Amino acid sequence: MNKNQKIVVKARGIKRSFHPRKKLSLPGLISHITQRATGREPLFLEDSDYLYMLKLIKRTAEEFKLDVLAFALMTNHVHILFFQNENNLTWAMHNLFTRYGIYFNYKYERKGHVFGSVFRQAGCFDKHYLIGISTYIHLNPVRAGLVQHYSDYRWTTWRLYCQDTDPVTFVNWRFILSMINPDYILARNRYRALLDEARRFKMGDILEDKRIFGKLGIWIKKRYPGILKNGENFEWGSLLGEGYADDEELERIVASLSEKKRLRKPSDIKARIFLFEQLQSRGYGVDEIAEYLGISRATIYRDLNILKEE
Repeated sequence: MNKNQKIVVKARGIKRSFHPRKKLSLPGLISHITQRATGREPLFLEDSDYLYMLKLIKRTAEEFKLDVLAFALMTNHVHILFFQNENNLTWAMHNLFTRYGIYFNYKYERKGHVFGSVFRQAGCFDKHYLIGISTYIHLNPVRAGLVQHYSDYRWTTWRLYCQDTDPVTFVNWRFILSMINPDYILARNRYRALLDEARRFKMGDILEDKRIFGKLGIWIKKRYPGILKNGENFEWGSLLGEGYADDEELERIVASLSEKKRLRKPSDIKARIFLFEQLQSRGYGVDEIAEYLGISRATIYRDLNILKEE
């Protein structure tokens, strides 16, 4: 891992960290990947387009040794939850989206970019955050107004998590369900109950409200305190470390710093720098961090320069 890839995690489970300048990539990392079409253009016009994207996701997972944990293929964007086994996420995503772009342009006799920008990534190092991501992904068609119930939508992995069967598939649905209960029937019952209740949770668009997973993770933790009884049995290998704040701790840090008009103590400045890194890991840009914390861009760059000099 190079010097620009700073990861701070807590030894009790998965936590999140941000990669300020480049995409974060290392074995054992779980990433929520989102990619969107240019403007309001569609990504899928026919069932065959969805099927071809699924074919490419499967092929990419095999070639780059990725575990696909969940996905949702929407009309103009995609959500995919990956577990990395090697340090190759950027190459894998470039391969996946380039292949689909070539296919789409050739099929519909068009030119230009199919996707609006580089894919977005949120690294996951928190068990409840992980459940929150999978919940959000499976409820995305409902939130988008495409269907009334998540089970009415064809192009997500909801069936693997909710139907009482053990299908043969390239998706590793066991990873998350095993954290809920080693008995998959019981795990699916709990997951279905969670989805049904989470439908009533007001979830903004993750591309606009990037705190939604944190909020949803905290809500799940409070509403279902025992939902991840088996989660502590997982080992997270090289990702384990010290000094990470979970979502609730992060909210407390934000509230504490917001009460202070000026930060003079080195400890306060370091706490704010820590917030910058955490927010970047959740997908925030500099402008969004400035707005969220009520500070200037210049302040962010100044504090980050202090970090570089240490």
